[in-house]
Amino acid sequence: MGSTPLTRLPCDCWVQILGYLPKQDLNNLSRVSHDIRDSTELFLYRSIHWDWRNPPTPKIMALLRTISERPELADYIWHVSFVWWDVGSERKENFLPKGGVAGWAKLMLQFRPTLRWSRKVVRDAKYPSKFVTRWLTGLFDGDPHAYATVLISQLHNLRSLRLDFFFVLEGGFPGEMLHHSLFGGAPPGALSRFLKLEMADYGSNLPLSEFRDGIRLTNTCQFIPWFHLPSLNTLEIWLHNVVGLCVFPLQTPPKSLNLPNLRSLVIAKTRATPEDIATLLFQLPYLESLHVGLAYKCRATGEFLWEPECLLHAIQIRGQSIKHLSLNVEILPCCRESFLLSPAHEGGKPFRGFLNEFPKLKSASLPLHLLVGWGRRPFKLRDVLPPTLEALHISSDLWLESDWMVFEYEALKALESFMRHKERGSHPSLQTFSYHGLHVSDAERGSLGSIDGFYFRYLIKREALNLFCCRLGYNLFPRYSDCANGFMAKSVTLVNNVAYWLPWPFVRVDELPASMPRYSIFKPVRPSNAASANLNPTDANPTDANRTDVN
Repeated sequence: MGSTPLTRLPCDCWVQILGYLPKQDLNNLSRVSHDIRDSTELFLYRSIHWDWRNPPTPKIMALLRTISERPELADYIWHVSFVWWDVGSERKENFLPKGGVAGWAKLMLQFRPTLRWSRKVVRDAKYPSKFVTRWLTGLFDGDPHAYATVLISQLHNLRSLRLDFFFVLEGGFPGEMLHHSLFGGAPPGALSRFLKLEMADYGSNLPLSEFRDGIRLTNTCQFIPWFHLPSLNTLEIWLHNVVGLCVFPLQTPPKSLNLPNLRSLVIAKTRATPEDIATLLFQLPYLESLHVGLAYKCRATGEFLWEPECLLHAIQIRGQSIKHLSLNVEILPCCRESFLLSPAHEGGKPFRGFLNEFPKLKSASLPLHLLVGWGRRPFKLRDVLPPTLEALHISSDLWLESDWMVFEYEALKALESFMRHKERGSHPSLQTFSYHGLHVSDAERGSLGSIDGFYFRYLIKREALNLFCCRLGYNLFPRYSDCANGFMAKSVTLVNNVAYWLPWPFVRVDELPASMPRYSIFKPVRPSNAASANLNPTDANPTDANRTDVN
């Protein structure tokens, strides 16, 4: 660097500056000199975010080639996200053509040494023979999930990891790799044990459209190891079942979970029974944020609503520490036309006031029916919400699409009654409200036909409540996306100035209103130090001859 002013800049200040630079500036800066390239390289590889809607197999192979040639670069990688970000936009078609990805034969010739190195990683890990065959077949066919897992297995310094739901459905390679690393006979150092991993997301973005009769997973043990990572602070997972996770009377040998630092748990769209979920929660004593998303068929949903005490009791046991609570009961696509909710007159009674069992509760998300019941005499929100609550989200679970306008009208009525009661001084902490709003376009409005009169009553109710909230300084947000699974505090991933809360939809940073409150998912996001475990302002994007494009 010669005698330039940069040579007189303290090293700590230089590192701090690099941590704030965007990826393109880092790329340009790395070409100035060899000394500067050595400094910027740490941040160029710090975060890797790839949209998994179309898995970037060439990029995976290129990064594997770089790491095989320079293993020390693997320790620079702290944050990895291989996720289909906007999973609700459209369904994947021809995701993995039979026989491998398109153009795989050409890639095989281009990355022949990398293929040999990847196979060596699998063999050196000493997998059981039945798994080795499946792994080598996936590598030979160009399965991006297999190659991405080989990459992840060499990242011993990883802090956060997000993996798309297709990793779960297409072989479960990451879960199998982690299971072998923790409980199998993997030689020391052959596979990462993720001792520094603080945040993990394993398939939590699974859409309801993927639910089919008889989902068959090739690897049922892939969920177990995620509950045995002692450094984990946040876990978000689509949990197919709890086999191997919980200590049941006949289970041998008994195996308790190892999550002393876990504070936030998201169980997304699970088909595990309420009893099994309760058994799991009893082993997690330090939770502060909890989301439980249930996705059952019609009969199982009805059975849960009739007898929810088992799950409610398990959640209440954790009530002394829970600050953010979210519960979803979603209707599967196959049941939407036939589902009929017709409980008795006392419907919803087990849920009435159960939030008052949480003395530290700050934010909550529940379906409207579970908050106020159903029938001719609904409960009042003022009677079921704890005084410590600061933010409330009302979801549209258990309502059919044809009734969503009715849902919003009922939600607005409940909120209006509660806010007028607040004027008399009750629940002073609760200032932020959200509900699953229905967005009706001009084209759709013409199809409402016979309910035009109701539609205009709904519009008047919504606008009147908005004005009422503005006058009193409350925050009221209609949420239009049907991906909204809760109102909890969640980890954030920042990619190209877009903040992602999975499995929630994305929000552009420059679209966040300045008045957004500081709680929960409405927390404003700005780029911060690249060492943050949840915010990732610097996406690695090296492009010179010695590196690969990893963004």
